[in-house]
Amino acid sequence: MKKILLLVALLVIGSIQAQEKISSKTKKFKIPVIRYSEFPALDNVLTQTAFYQMDKSLQEEESNLKKDFFKIDGFIKDPVNGKLKLYLTFAMPRYTDTQIDSVYDKEKNRWTYNAHSNYINNVKLDVKLGDKIILTKDFGGSDSYSVSVGNSMGALKVVASEQDKKVKTAVKNSDYSDVGLGFDNVVYKAAIRIQDFLNYKFGYSTSVVKEKFEFVTSKGHSEYAQMLAFETEITAQMEKVTLEKGLDEKLLTPHLQYLESLLVKYPLSPANEDIRFIVTNNLAETYFLLENKEKALKYANLLIENDKQDSRGSTIIERVNNGYFADKKIRSHTPRFAELKKLGLKIAEEKEELRLAFFEKIDRQEADWSIEKENRAAALEKSKIQRENMLDSIAYQSNPDLLAKIIANLGGSNILKKVEKTHLVSKLTLEESNIPHTEERWATTTNYLLKKKMPETYYEIVNGPEAWSHSDRESGVEAKWAKLPIYKYSNLSANLDPVNFLTAFRLDLWNKLELLQDEMVDGKWCYHFNYFEKTLNTSNRTIPKTDYHLFIDKEDFSIVATERTEFDDGNKSFFERKLFKDYRPVAALNSGKIPHKINYEIEDFYGDTSYQENREKVEVNAVFGNRIFMKEVYFGSFK
Repeated sequence: MKKILLLVALLVIGSIQAQEKISSKTKKFKIPVIRYSEFPALDNVLTQTAFYQMDKSLQEEESNLKKDFFKIDGFIKDPVNGKLKLYLTFAMPRYTDTQIDSVYDKEKNRWTYNAHSNYINNVKLDVKLGDKIILTKDFGGSDSYSVSVGNSMGALKVVASEQDKKVKTAVKNSDYSDVGLGFDNVVYKAAIRIQDFLNYKFGYSTSVVKEKFEFVTSKGHSEYAQMLAFETEITAQMEKVTLEKGLDEKLLTPHLQYLESLLVKYPLSPANEDIRFIVTNNLAETYFLLENKEKALKYANLLIENDKQDSRGSTIIERVNNGYFADKKIRSHTPRFAELKKLGLKIAEEKEELRLAFFEKIDRQEADWSIEKENRAAALEKSKIQRENMLDSIAYQSNPDLLAKIIANLGGSNILKKVEKTHLVSKLTLEESNIPHTEERWATTTNYLLKKKMPETYYEIVNGPEAWSHSDRESGVEAKWAKLPIYKYSNLSANLDPVNFLTAFRLDLWNKLELLQDEMVDGKWCYHFNYFEKTLNTSNRTIPKTDYHLFIDKEDFSIVATERTEFDDGNKSFFERKLFKDYRPVAALNSGKIPHKINYEIEDFYGDTSYQENREKVEVNAVFGNRIFMKEVYFGSFK
């Protein structure tokens, strides 16, 4: 009986307190929020890439699609390595018909007609996150391409008929090159639809929303002090809300418990409408911001049941139902856009670094080339002096007696020193080929020109420290001329030595050659010389670079054969063998004999090749008769 009397007393006191005059104010807060993707798994995915499989007749559109599509809001477009991967398969649009529509312009009091071609598009979209497909959708639909607009129905009928024939002919012949057909246009229209869908399903965007709280202003009310404490706390926290940080639930917990107790203290009744409205509104708003779905819905429904300004409760319920929840929480606060900003700045910095590095590389290459150019020019001059010194001092070189006999067979040291210009015209015979190949070569101690006709014309040029190639197969001036790398320059510049150019005898290697055991080559007993050049790799280990072999006839001291094997990073990459079959005297060399028939065996990246060179013309110190050599090499203006 006592408990019943106590309960009645509390209800009476509560009713009296509730009926105390209570006034309130609505306070609005603006806070930033994120509009979230439907897929929680994408919350930490920042980059996306689109891959295309196009109908063979739409290949030209692929580059335009990559440039203009697909950019999803809240992601950074990565050309290759995006974590969110879009796979789009575009079929060729199917043409249906060309129609005419009419629109009446009231202001001008006339009809306007529009002829448009109709197509059925079919695009398949697969969306993957890692190896998992998270969405598959077919985008089939009708799109149109406007052919013409005018005021004459008769004229547009003619246009529509011509367009219909033109499109049907293109489909029949599978020729879609005419941009006026409209196939490319409707592909882009389909892409726009897909772009909108992707943003709807996967996009992240930022926004600002208004949240409305109710705060008691009646200072004489018994709940004023504690409600003011809640007002102070929620106000302070709302002003600090960012996209990355929401409300602090720990600090708000005692205030929320207090507000929940007021709903027991002031039960549902007409007399308690005001205070229950304030309490349920604040609880629904706060729990929604704290991402507590169940309690937000609970207090929003109580707000509606309170039958006072129930639109607020309906609004909160709608926002909860339209929000995307994960683990019982709405995803209102993540560092997504802060990370996007950092990633964007990082990418921008990398691009700027790449841009600066590009120009620095050019400057460095120019500086390196200047040094390399000076070194090459100095090496050419040194080689020329060394060659003349060797020819003047044969008796002081390695194996001097043998060297003297070889030089004598080539015309003698005094004659070889006076060789300034050399000119060869050769016919090349390739195995299993009846196509004629010719070579013409000019050389001085500073310049070299090879002109091949096979049947296209091809040039290799050395102009002092520079080396270039030129091919008629390429189109455009820039493409035709190509600067040769250093290893090709090294091989070509050896021809600036007249002795090597005419005979393939490397005088500069003589003192490095080691005399080995005699060998039989091409039916002749020969002296066998070898020089194995080595170098250091990046690990500072000795590895082979080039292996030279020279075979000299023991009877007449002519060169029977040379061999050269090149190594790339220690692995065999190139082999060349020359076999000299026919020696003939050249009057300008004081009856010295040089080879006129040479058999080549080459093994390289392309396989094995064998061919024979027959020299049809050999001139020493001849007058320049080659216009290209005179103009483009000798005067250094070939670039």
